[in-house]
Amino acid sequence: MNRLRPINLDNGVTIIHPLRQSDILRHDQIVDNLIEILSDEENTRFISEKRTDDKERVSNELLGVTFRYDQQLGYTHFITLKNNNEVLGQINIITPKGIETETQYKIKDTWFIEYYLNKKVWNLGVMSGAIKAIVESMKDQGITKISALCMPENIGSIKILTKSGFKRTQKFDLKQDVYELQLG
Repeated sequence: MNRLRPINLDNGVTIIHPLRQSDILRHDQIVDNLIEILSDEENTRFISEKRTDDKERVSNELLGVTFRYDQQLGYTHFITLKNNNEVLGQINIITPKGIETETQYKIKDTWFIEYYLNKKVWNLGVMSGAIKAIVESMKDQGITKISALCMPENIGSIKILTKSGFKRTQKFDLKQDVYELQLG
């Protein structure tokens, strides 16, 4: 199974959602919100390859979301503040068919999850709640294994993963460990 139904969750303060038709009208705002996150060194300390202040690059990546969805390679979900539509973070779900799973990760038969969050809402439970909800929705859709990569010094992300039931299973490379969650 590589098809994931869109996940839409609303906790009253934030919304987790895929790219919606209404978001097309907010394209520039979403790009600006993502640039705020991705251009900040502290936000991207553990994902330096994503660090950028290039609006065109972020805009193009945003347009690529629909391609990856259509090709069943990955599903991007945004964490949006409900009262003003500010994008606070992003959760990427990469299918076993996804390009990264086959070529970059070299780990088969698993779904991968990646995420980042604006530092202004760190330590408020936003990402922990989002990951738990995403995992539950994936389980309800029949997904049985989810993996994530995490650097040992990324204590915040390790806490998020372990709170959601992930366990460190192996070294991935010199910088990262693999965390896995078996569902059902």
